[in-house]
Amino acid sequence: MDKKFSGKIWKFGNDIDTDTIIPGRRGTIPTIEEMKQYAFELLKPEFGSTVQAGDILVAGTNFGCGSSREQAATVLSANGVRCIIAKSFARIFFRNAFNSGILLLQCDGIQDVCDGGDIVTVDIDAKTVSVNGKTFPVGEVPENLFNIVANGGLIEDTKKRIAEGIKKLEITPLTDKERRKSGYTLVEKILKNNAGKHHVEPGDIVITKPDMFMVHDIYTTYLLDTMKKIGADKIDDPDKVTIVWDHCMPTAVAKNDYDHYHAGLELAKLYGIKKLHIGEGICHSIMHEKKYARPGEVATATDSHTTTYGGAGNFCSGIGTAEMAAALITGELWFKVPSAIKIVLNGHLKEGVLSKDIILKILGDIKADGGQYKSLEFTGTAAHEMSMMARFTMANMALEAGAKCGLFEADEKTAEYYGMSLSEIDWVRMDDDAKYEKVLTYNVDELEPQLSCPQGVDNVHPIHEILGTKIDEVYLGSCTNGSLEDLAIAAKMMEGKKVAYGLRFIVCPATNKVFKDAIEAGYIRTFIEAGGVVVHPCCGLCCGMPYGLMTDDERILSTANRNFIGRQGTKKTLSYLSSPAVAAATAIAGVVTDPRTMIN
Repeated sequence: MDKKFSGKIWKFGNDIDTDTIIPGRRGTIPTIEEMKQYAFELLKPEFGSTVQAGDILVAGTNFGCGSSREQAATVLSANGVRCIIAKSFARIFFRNAFNSGILLLQCDGIQDVCDGGDIVTVDIDAKTVSVNGKTFPVGEVPENLFNIVANGGLIEDTKKRIAEGIKKLEITPLTDKERRKSGYTLVEKILKNNAGKHHVEPGDIVITKPDMFMVHDIYTTYLLDTMKKIGADKIDDPDKVTIVWDHCMPTAVAKNDYDHYHAGLELAKLYGIKKLHIGEGICHSIMHEKKYARPGEVATATDSHTTTYGGAGNFCSGIGTAEMAAALITGELWFKVPSAIKIVLNGHLKEGVLSKDIILKILGDIKADGGQYKSLEFTGTAAHEMSMMARFTMANMALEAGAKCGLFEADEKTAEYYGMSLSEIDWVRMDDDAKYEKVLTYNVDELEPQLSCPQGVDNVHPIHEILGTKIDEVYLGSCTNGSLEDLAIAAKMMEGKKVAYGLRFIVCPATNKVFKDAIEAGYIRTFIEAGGVVVHPCCGLCCGMPYGLMTDDERILSTANRNFIGRQGTKKTLSYLSSPAVAAATAIAGVVTDPRTMIN
């Protein structure tokens, strides 16, 4: 690849999410060659048929936000996109794009002087981009990342490493005294411990050896194909890998069952993977339920909401399938140490106000890119009073601010949940002398329920501004709010009541264990007697799969984590996000309702 080149511009705005790049319903098409024609079909339907090899995208802030689906990068690469210039990029898309052979350049200014169809010239050595007689600086491209692009992506790079012989990374574990050394943020502590480094700071690149890898069924076909392209006959440690079938269980798209189900089984057989969970529930809930992602450790998965396990003080972040293949083969994964934002939660949550309301409030304040490649680290009285499920909810949605991870300190509740001694993990705590980028403080005593409104997670409003809005469907579930605790909150409010006439109420427990425990506790009977529909544990409607897809102009209120355009139905579906308490109150009333007025 030349270090100086030109191309025609396709221009985009801010917050172009991966569902916009390739809609979720297209994400299970078996081949990228077939899938690529649907790139930007909701925004620029002409893109897939008219884009030319060598074209360049120019965009605003937070390009590639949302889901970690690697197809968002690979469909652009398959369409011949050579380079993307934006004010900022979502951190998972950043990795996926380079791994797919696309050059990413960060630049603020070019967006104001160009239009679609203009010709832009990129000069890597000069660190500039030029258009219409104007020249702008861009950031330096590290040589290793440029080489990945120049070589055609990470697959070819990994082939080369295999041919040369994979050299085992030797890491000297830190002593207990060294891991307890003061002056570090939570993310710095966890990464330096895993990497065996005595000191790290934001911007440093560390080579880690993750303690657990997870792949779910959406990506099994692509991972299997990548492993075969690389020519891998073994992986570093099969015991560190789990495969979960949850997005395509049950199937909602033709050939889901064959392509994704059997690809997962073939992966397990070829590489000796024994931790398999077929139709047992949502991957992220299983990861902490089965204690696969543990406090103070490093975990990664082929999904953006891998941040969930940060509720237990686990550094966890999503990656794409090409990078997963390379990491499984080598046992290694590089991370850039993120800077951190400390979020202090003072006070005590009132009844009817939940951790979901806190994270929605934070998202509304800092917006979808306010945590871009940051570690959001939660502390304070309210944080420590939260249950583990409440913490997992907040860590899960830290991703929606662009965060690399969302971390809670490990305490007595963490130790109890994982069956560990507190002395093993109490080093996962905040240091008074740690250097934080900034500190945000909230008094949760004053917080009212919050709703994320159409069409973006950070379009957050307090409930008093949304009261009375008619809702056609309420969905209670997802890895964000499908726990036994969440079902209990809703069931308590709905006991002896009926779902509003004309409203569809769907309940999806997060895992089989949650489902069975909810049956034993009587919550499922309560939902059924109220007129609700209870479905098998899976990702379901949250990711646009089965159970309750919406149509034009219908309104859905969901306890899920995203309300992107087209995600739960058509591009004209209006999607709201809320806590389980708001969801239950709304299901009963038929309009958005404050749960504090209905608490028994």
